[in-house]
Amino acid sequence: MNRVIRYAKKNHLLFVACTLGPVLALFAFIRIIPIIRTAWYSFTNYTMLVPKPVFSGLANYAAMLRDSSLHTAFINTAIITLSCVLITLSLALLFSVLLRRIEKSATFYEMIFFIPVITPWVPATVIWRWLFDPKFGAINHLLGLLGLPTQSWLQQPSQVIYAIIIISIWKTLGYYMIIYSVGLKNIPQEFYEAATVDGAGHGRQFRYITVPLLKPIVLFSMIMASIQFFNTFTVAYVLSSEAQGSPSYECKVLVWEIYRNGFTYYKMGYSAAYSWVLFVIIMAATAIQLRMQKRWVTYDA
Repeated sequence: MNRVIRYAKKNHLLFVACTLGPVLALFAFIRIIPIIRTAWYSFTNYTMLVPKPVFSGLANYAAMLRDSSLHTAFINTAIITLSCVLITLSLALLFSVLLRRIEKSATFYEMIFFIPVITPWVPATVIWRWLFDPKFGAINHLLGLLGLPTQSWLQQPSQVIYAIIIISIWKTLGYYMIIYSVGLKNIPQEFYEAATVDGAGHGRQFRYITVPLLKPIVLFSMIMASIQFFNTFTVAYVLSSEAQGSPSYECKVLVWEIYRNGFTYYKMGYSAAYSWVLFVIIMAATAIQLRMQKRWVTYDA
């Protein structure tokens, strides 16, 4: 055995194959093969009731063009993604800059904001569903105390979207705060000191020092947040699932439609086509953001 190990170390290619081979094989079995099979299923009429997939060409994709549920799910997902990305990243940057000025207690506040991030989605959403309850929820009670009209948060399609956005922002804000905080700590303090000597206030320092030097971090956060919010599912499912005792209305998002077509209607081929449409949308959004970086992102201090 030792002789084999010594020989493998001398032959670098064999050594790499022996060490990375099992890991790559497991990754291919868990990730690559399912992706390829999903691509094949998207061109078939495959249901859980049919023993073998039957090739149907582009029939699934043609049916999606006439599917009103897809159009609604896409619009809802786009609204959630755009709203959550803009609001979450803006608040994360604002709070990170404010915490930078109170360095002694910044770690404590970062820990408080990070608690929702490590809280599982399901129990967190269940708690928020209680808060959004139209009759007994604390949010409507607070609105009543302020003299504002109460809302049917989980009973109106338009207001379910707002509930999802609020929960998603609360859940992910702390993560992007940490990312921005790390970026802010890497900006040399000498830049701010020189700007102060030149008479620049906090606003001008933020505009001409903080924002330009954080652009790579902002780009990374935009891409990661877009991917994350495009895949919104758990919060929509828990808020609107009948099994959870909430109203029968289903807030349609893309991943919800993938789940419903695959595991409720057993249309696995159609669900696979949905998955690839979502994949293309995410890839297109990422490509656009990477394309735009050439115009406004600089990597030189």
